[in-house]
Amino acid sequence: MTSLRTRALLAFTGVLALSAGAGAAEKLIETVPGPDFNVGGTPVIQNVAFTTDQPVTGVGFTARWTAVVADNENGIAPWSLDLGVRVTAPDGAMTPLWKPIGGDVTIADYPLQDYRAGMFESVDGQGEFEWRFTSIGPPWVAGLRNVQYHLTTTVPDVVEVTNGSTLEGPTWNRPFFIAGISGLGPVVYQVRPFRVSVSGGYRFHSVVSNGNNFTFLYQGDFNAATPLANLLDYGLGNGNAPNGTPQGTSLIEAMLFEGVDYYFVNSQWDRFSPGTPYTNTITGPGELLPITTDCPGDANGDGVVDFADLSAVLSDFGQSGPDLPGDVNGDGEVNFADLSLVLANFGVDCN
Repeated sequence: MTSLRTRALLAFTGVLALSAGAGAAEKLIETVPGPDFNVGGTPVIQNVAFTTDQPVTGVGFTARWTAVVADNENGIAPWSLDLGVRVTAPDGAMTPLWKPIGGDVTIADYPLQDYRAGMFESVDGQGEFEWRFTSIGPPWVAGLRNVQYHLTTTVPDVVEVTNGSTLEGPTWNRPFFIAGISGLGPVVYQVRPFRVSVSGGYRFHSVVSNGNNFTFLYQGDFNAATPLANLLDYGLGNGNAPNGTPQGTSLIEAMLFEGVDYYFVNSQWDRFSPGTPYTNTITGPGELLPITTDCPGDANGDGVVDFADLSAVLSDFGQSGPDLPGDVNGDGEVNFADLSLVLANFGVDCN
């Protein structure tokens, strides 16, 4: 059952559009695990055998990047942004150089979980694909751990557009990079818990009309009190992002998997500037689904929906915010929707 502290704090104003279009989303079609390896001054080639019978148009890669030999005094090298790869299909078709795969301007460990669309026009997925990795070179050495290689195929886009605001809401001390917490808080945040209906590449594009923007993507769990735990990626929206987005625009692209809990967070930039309305456009091969508990309506987590749960809803009725026991549907507010959920499941024993 989803813990009370990770229940949804969702405060979006609503879904404006959800439609399948004729875009170029990338659906995951095969994953192959690989051994850990290091990349130094010499390119490293990994030959990976795939067996999919679907046409291949894109690639994905997941691993934990780590600095094996690094400038620990000044932190200037290597960086996860230095990692690049070129993939050659069994028929000899070759992708453009994919660099950076993802990462940060730091020697801190970084979770790479990325994809690149349109790398092939359409190639056969059966046979050995050559992955040629490069990094910054000597004397620095980068390491890749928990490696997985992915192939994807093009499917129609599924697009969701939502509006929200960081003008008010719960507050936290946001990260400012993958391993550091900003001193500009506390700031307002809004979080969207979700799962994906289809594994593949997802694009989170967030825009504010003025000022700076910052978004974060968490995997597995989210707790505002421990903002670095489970942080998968972030989108810097102050005009200095490595992916080149302008001020006010935040972009995260990640390979996401069915059955995994994710949390997308919009954050106020700093406590000295007011929060701002934002528009999120999320594009991928499938829909974003709500995270449901194993026992709907069970407010106290004892596995039974009974008078104790009804009492929790009535006690918190009309309140909004994080960690309210009566917020059984996880939308950040305790209202008739929560009451209805308890009554609809009253008497159910989930144990």
